[in-house]
Order: sequence, then structure tokens, then C-alpha cells
Amino acid sequence: MFSNKNKSEFIKKLKKKKIKLYIAESITGGKFTSELVETEGASKFLDYSIVTYSNKSKQSFLGIENVIKKHGVVSSQVAIQMAEKISYKSIFKNKLSIACTGFASKPIHSKKNQQGVVFIAINYKKKNTVIKKVFKEKKRQDIINLTVEEMFKQGNSII
Repeated sequence: MFSNKNKSEFIKKLKKKKIKLYIAESITGGKFTSELVETEGASKFLDYSIVTYSNKSKQSFLGIENVIKKHGVVSSQVAIQMAEKISYKSIFKNKLSIACTGFASKPIHSKKNQQGVVFIAINYKKKNTVIKKVFKEKKRQDIINLTVEEMFKQGNSII
């Protein structure tokens, strides 16, 4: 399903560089973290992860209500805020935060079809990187899996 190469390279880099990982997942519903914890010794690089699937949970746990109201929940600004805010309780200096938000299905209250629009943000060494992907004409599960794959790819390119 996923490129084991991207996944294993990402994990190797995290371990080698002694980077602690923080994850805020929305569209993927914890699938990215699930892939990571399949690795024995995952606690050496993964500190914590949270699934903030609903807008309310993003507001409650990450405090980004105003950003959601201003830009919409599926936006580069929300993805960046998710990545920045997820590691705020961390005591580690060498940390990487990654977040994702997007539409795996057609939005219920939208006239335009934004299914497959995804934003992935990474915060590393106080620098934000965000990418937008559009997975057109894909099924819901395919969009989720492609997002997870892209998170590994982007993580690899940053560290």
C-alpha cells in the first residue's frame, strides 16, 4: 500500500538525527501514526500524536478557531497552525511536527467539489513548509492512503 522505502528512510533519519516527532492528523484519521507504530522501538522517535478530525477538536486541542473561521478548515494556514501547535508542550529541542487536513470526500456544505484537496504542513527548526496536493478522481480510501504516502515523502525531504 505504501512505499516502504519512504517510510523506512523517514524512520531511519528520525532515529539517526535523534528527532522527536509530533503529529496532528485530520484527513488521515491516525493512519500515518499507525504506520509509524508498526515499527519496533517507535517510541524512540515518536513522542505523541493526535487525531483532530472535527473542527471542534482542532479548536479545543490546538486553539486554532480563528484561523479556521478566517481561512476554512482545509487550507494551508490551518495545516501550518496544526503543525506549529501540536508540539507546543514538547520539552525537546530537536523536533519535527507534521500535520494534514483535507477532503477525502466531497464536502457536504459546498457547491464545488473539493474532494481530494489536501494540505500537509511540516514544522522543523522553527521553519514551516506546506504543500497542497489534489488527488483527482480518487476514492476516499485512495485519497487517505496517498496523503499518508505524501507525508512520508515530505518528511524525508525536510530532514
